[in-house]
Amino acid sequence: SAPPLPAWAAAVRDLRPATAHELPAAYTYGLRFAVPLVEMPVHLPWLVGLFEAAGGLLRVVRIATLDQVLDDGWSELVVNCTGLAARELAQDPSVYPVRGQIVRVGNPGLTLSMRDEQHPAGRAYIHPRTEDCILGGTLDEHRWDTEVDVAEAASILARCTEIEPRLIGAEVLEHVVGLRPARPTVRVEESPTGPSQARLVHNYGHGGSGITLGWGCAEDVQRLAMAS
Repeated sequence: SAPPLPAWAAAVRDLRPATAHELPAAYTYGLRFAVPLVEMPVHLPWLVGLFEAAGGLLRVVRIATLDQVLDDGWSELVVNCTGLAARELAQDPSVYPVRGQIVRVGNPGLTLSMRDEQHPAGRAYIHPRTEDCILGGTLDEHRWDTEVDVAEAASILARCTEIEPRLIGAEVLEHVVGLRPARPTVRVEESPTGPSQARLVHNYGHGGSGITLGWGCAEDVQRLAMAS
């Protein structure tokens, strides 16, 4: 019999078992569904453009404590979206890194994302974008190192080309290692501040699910910001 559906099944559109000709070689079962795929090099500048068009101003500064922005008289409300830095800035020891390594390759004409969370050599995913493909990847909790692991990169390429042979020979454009800002639960809440300070709302701990959780968390932040 088919495995039970995952917990997120009700949240996606057009969920169905993949047909035999849709599955990669050696696979006997898989699910197919429709979800948005966001290209961050395109999406993030678009979001910044919306912000600036609405009158927003970007300032790039380095801070050592949240008090520096709570006391600067520049804002009535501060939203703390500092990711891993919230470990120090919000004095929250529950924040921890989840190290991720990916390989960016040229796109040989793929349009369908695929992933195998149970691959014996490690999780595998293929996310085609307009000009390239993201191949992954690792999910290493509590690892702070950001050096590229050459053996892991080779393993990522091997398991992704096993799933999609059209990637064999694709030009390797870049190896990337990043740290996802994780926490046992996402923190979206207001913290008390001093009588002369700005209000403070926290919004961090999303791990690798920033896009998935971003809109809902933004709505929660807005609700807190508008509360009297």
